[in-house]
Amino acid sequence: MNGQGYSIWKSRWLSVALATADTAGFALSWMGAYWLRVGATPLLGPINEPEPYLTVFPLMVAVGLANCAAFGLYVHRRRLSSLNRPSILLRASYHWLLYIVVVAFFFKELDLGRSVILFSGVLGLVYLSASRTVLRKAKGRALSRGRGTVRAAIVGSGGLAIEVKSFLQNHPETGFTLVGWVPCGSGSDDPQMRQRIAAEGIEVLGDWHDLPEITRREALEDIFLAIGDLEPEEQLGLLSTADIPGVSVHVVSNIFDVIVERGRVEEVSTIPVTTLRDGQMPLHQQILKRALDVACAVVGVVVWLLFFHWWIAIAIKRDSPGPVLFSQDRVGRNGRVFRLYKYRTMYADAGPYERAPLDETDPRVTRFGAWLRRTSLDELPQLLNVLRGDMSMVGPRPEMPFVVEQYEPWQRRRLDVKPGLTGLWQVIGRKNLPLHLNIQYDFYYIKNRSFLLDVEILFRTIPAVLKGRGAF
Repeated sequence: MNGQGYSIWKSRWLSVALATADTAGFALSWMGAYWLRVGATPLLGPINEPEPYLTVFPLMVAVGLANCAAFGLYVHRRRLSSLNRPSILLRASYHWLLYIVVVAFFFKELDLGRSVILFSGVLGLVYLSASRTVLRKAKGRALSRGRGTVRAAIVGSGGLAIEVKSFLQNHPETGFTLVGWVPCGSGSDDPQMRQRIAAEGIEVLGDWHDLPEITRREALEDIFLAIGDLEPEEQLGLLSTADIPGVSVHVVSNIFDVIVERGRVEEVSTIPVTTLRDGQMPLHQQILKRALDVACAVVGVVVWLLFFHWWIAIAIKRDSPGPVLFSQDRVGRNGRVFRLYKYRTMYADAGPYERAPLDETDPRVTRFGAWLRRTSLDELPQLLNVLRGDMSMVGPRPEMPFVVEQYEPWQRRRLDVKPGLTGLWQVIGRKNLPLHLNIQYDFYYIKNRSFLLDVEILFRTIPAVLKGRGAF
């Protein structure tokens, strides 16, 4: 299992110790800036007494701590390189300076000196850089001695897997103990390739389809996917198989460009590595998402019933005999079946659970129904599903039960979240993309979902619907 040392390095006690040190560091930065300004009086002129600066002193320290927490400086993740670290510290210091300016603006009567504000920002950057450098070096020394390393495996084949192996073994300060190799991709069954891998001293752990069992058996905490020659469906299947709770997945390839756009990018030697996000929304964002769903659905239902429903209903009845609304079982989050509502766009004798139309010439679609599908107005009744909690405003499209029954294991990841009235598939691709690309968009959303991403998708839905791109 992972070494005891690393559990100390990522424990809450370390976060508390850092926050305590930061309290002193920001206090010294703020008051040190004042005394630095006092020392510069011969050059810059007189400055007011220290009482105003002592008045806002607790607030300045609290702002500094909250800012560090917002930038993840109390989250102790393993890092393969220092690629992101300087920029994070610079941005954290810059934002602290901005917040100090805001505080000074709201306390104008204290007449806080601009030079003190500027000096405190510079001293804050110096403090953050020094404290995190000391912490990083202390971690590196402990990990180089084998204290607190975590168990990792490489999934892939060929020279890329060997290069990752060499990097991890030659850089013990990254904190990884390489347990073995899981063959995957072209050449993984080649005896010569296996001999080459074996000559590198890497143990074969098993087949990639058994990754969850291998992970439990070997107590793995990190997996490096060194792939690049698989078909898109195989890539997504491997990604889904490797998405195991409590395990960090590092993609040593740019094969998942769409999915991992917001992932944490680092490097192994000269190769970019993206650590995938876990796809979990914080509780406050889940509450905001549901509030957004309810607000949009309530407004949408009012507008729909007042301005759209009656003339759409009349047009459907005049165009073809049959009911106005169409309902159908769909599969929602965690495989729960619910009743979905739409306006009827096909003739009444069309089978309710046949494949959806793939183009506008499908003989099952009525003339007015084709227009409804092109404008997406046929989906307005699904606002009721959003109000009931069966669906969200944003998410993967809900599928029919017989389609879900044919899902590969990796495709079932679409059921991890509520289906949506709109989503990346509809906004970016809609129905004119191959299946594996549409699934990529769903995977991107699942791995990167956030309240702001939902808001962005909702805004981008408007022009997509107006253009009718790929909708039928």
